[in-house]
Amino acid sequence: MDEAVHPLALLAVGVYGKTLMNQNGAPIRLVVPWKYGFKSVKSIVRIRFVDKMPQTSWVVQNPSWYGFFSNVNPNVNPVRWDQSRERRIGTYFERKTLMFNGYGDQVASMYAGMDLKKFY
Repeated sequence: MDEAVHPLALLAVGVYGKTLMNQNGAPIRLVVPWKYGFKSVKSIVRIRFVDKMPQTSWVVQNPSWYGFFSNVNPNVNPVRWDQSRERRIGTYFERKTLMFNGYGDQVASMYAGMDLKKFY
């Protein structure tokens, strides 16, 4: 909930002046910029509040690939790739990936005290 209600998070119902289409996350998409390009909600059709981590498709298929909070953390490499470097769209050269996609000053407090290597 802290992530969903953070001032940087957006609930999108449209894109480019039109209602979201299925491939863009219809009916509602949660946009979380500090997780962009890594892992986030793609489409919201129902919200349920639970007291423990749900068994999602990702968790069932590959439980070691992603931590529950799944943030951009250049100090942890998921199983399939190295996230310490990135190449921005439209550029040729790679650069160092910034913690939380560069939003660390605004969002790091939500993860204070967490083992970010385990939950990255």
